[in-house]
Amino acid sequence: MNCPSPRCGSSNIQLLSHYRESLPPGSPLRDAYAEPTAAKGSVLAAVGLVVLGIFMLLSGGILAGLAAIVGGVLWGAGIHKRAEVAEKARTVWANRRICLACTEQWTP
Repeated sequence: MNCPSPRCGSSNIQLLSHYRESLPPGSPLRDAYAEPTAAKGSVLAAVGLVVLGIFMLLSGGILAGLAAIVGGVLWGAGIHKRAEVAEKARTVWANRRICLACTEQWTP
């Protein structure tokens, strides 16, 4: 495999993750080439809100119970979507290549 850059074409390429690990600990490039972070958020909190809404619904607070259930479902869906996007970015990063001659990056 060669660098896809028309000005380079070098065969001196490496996985970005391996290149990043080979950098010295104090290198500013370690942050620039870092793996995307995982999504933050707790699905348990969203499930807890749905359960709270069900209890509110059963105890007579229909409007508040429905609002809590809808809020919990929407919150959980948002957390799930962010987790999917973050996981896709992490997968792309894991397959990313870097040319050691011209520092061009690409994903095959």
